[in-house]
Amino acid sequence: LIDCGPSSTLDALLNGLTELGLEPERLRHILLTHIHLDHAGAGGILLQRFPDMRLYVHELGAPHEIDPSKLLASAQRIYGDQMDTLWGPIAPVPVERMVVLRDGDTLDIGGRRFDTLYTPGHASHHVAYLDHATRAIFTGDVAGVRIPPADSVWPPTPPPDIDPTAWHASIARLRALDAPVLYLAHFGAVEQVGAHLDQLDAHLDEWVAFVERAHAEGLLRDAIVERLQAHAHIDLATQASDTQTRTRFAMATPYGMAVDGILRYLRKQDERQH
Repeated sequence: LIDCGPSSTLDALLNGLTELGLEPERLRHILLTHIHLDHAGAGGILLQRFPDMRLYVHELGAPHEIDPSKLLASAQRIYGDQMDTLWGPIAPVPVERMVVLRDGDTLDIGGRRFDTLYTPGHASHHVAYLDHATRAIFTGDVAGVRIPPADSVWPPTPPPDIDPTAWHASIARLRALDAPVLYLAHFGAVEQVGAHLDQLDAHLDEWVAFVERAHAEGLLRDAIVERLQAHAHIDLATQASDTQTRTRFAMATPYGMAVDGILRYLRKQDERQH
């Protein structure tokens, strides 16, 4: 299983496996792309339920799976009293049941081979997985958010450690692999790989520049969020005018978190320059 999601959706995950004709109790390996709660929150809970399971995570994310206290404190500041509703319970991962990954590690699992690709930008501990058999890449969040029927590709830019320069390099790495398909966590298969990555490159620069201009104008955080939302809705209107699609994009890439992540990045850049 690549990314398990939060424990608030664990029943849906296990039911979905059953509907596919799989037996959840036979699940042995969880490969995380990164440790954000919407991707990894159920990891410790799943390991409690299934004693033969192991969890795979990049070396920079591993300490926060073993002791999630700092991760939870950071999330608590963002989500407040919504923590339990959104993510459900979170448990530490025993170190003896963790496989720590580094760039280039090859995994032999279930008769398949996967290469671990270190792909920072969305998060400093992010990896993607290249399937040797199909050449498909499971991209987590590094290849952006795309919600059909819209073809627009948005960059998820939450705090605390987005890095646009590293992100562009990771996008270039994905592009160079010439994969026939990308499997996005949010959501689904993308076969027009070049066009998809072109859009992500462009939107990442566009959103960073948009927030930087608004901040330079003296706008406060909430006003920047409103302006980014209006700008994004104009972009979406050319592809999907229904309210449901706009709502889904906003849930997958919340405007407030997008602005917070970019503002934090800009502050860090300013501190480095001074």
